[in-house]
Amino acid sequence: MKNKLKGIAKLIRFDKPIGTFLLLWPTLSAFFILTNGHPSIILITIFCLGTFFMRSAGCVINDYFDRDIDGKVERTKDRPLITGEIKPIEALLTFIVFLMLSASLLIWTNKFTVIVALLGAGLTILYPLTKRFFRIPQVFLGLAFSWGVLMASAAELNQITISSVIIFSACFFWVMAYDTAYSMSDKEDDLSLNIYSSALTFGKYVKTIFLLCQIISLSLWGLSGYLESLGYAFFFSLLLVLVFVYHQYSLIKDYDRDKCFQAFRNNNWVGIGVFVGSVLGTL
Repeated sequence: MKNKLKGIAKLIRFDKPIGTFLLLWPTLSAFFILTNGHPSIILITIFCLGTFFMRSAGCVINDYFDRDIDGKVERTKDRPLITGEIKPIEALLTFIVFLMLSASLLIWTNKFTVIVALLGAGLTILYPLTKRFFRIPQVFLGLAFSWGVLMASAAELNQITISSVIIFSACFFWVMAYDTAYSMSDKEDDLSLNIYSSALTFGKYVKTIFLLCQIISLSLWGLSGYLESLGYAFFFSLLLVLVFVYHQYSLIKDYDRDKCFQAFRNNNWVGIGVFVGSVLGTL
């Protein structure tokens, strides 16, 4: 049983919380911006738990669908479904458990949030398959990873506002940027496996598009701050975040696998910067 629990922990990336943080920061930022700094503590707690549960579910279903290719990639060959620590049926059951845990949290929200959540769950299941037929699967990841913003708006305001759509779009372009950096580190593996990624599709323009997506994202964050009358601290934080973006660009410019992965991880600081700015900007 102990070994099985260790396998499940590896399956949900319990030791690699970066994915949870990248999901959480824009959602928390949306809560503060959309409520002018007065979010519901209960909803914040629910969404923190829900983010962890849904990210875990996403990791499990991703590994389940990719179990035929993960063994051929150095970075993923030690995943539990490949080593045999977890059987496919056990992975599916784990996915269902985390999906149900996420769904149980919706009891404390409203009907509109439930509808929005169902659409988000569909994206979570669909995304792992898109790399096999869609040239830029990061588009689907961008939609899935930004969905929490729309759910936050639905939960707090019982509607999708213009500002929430702008924040959703800001998050979408941010995800496009950081997962493109991630795909640059996997470029050779993806090419050999004949699967799609933005790094392969964008080709020689990938660095430019990475930078463009980051700039568009920050511009949209700025627009949301303007529409919601946030204080100067928010806009100052966006300027500081540009330092991290420049650092990331310097990391990916030579296509070094390890540095591209560092650029991906560095986006945690971008998320933190925007979140802190969102809090300070509403004081």
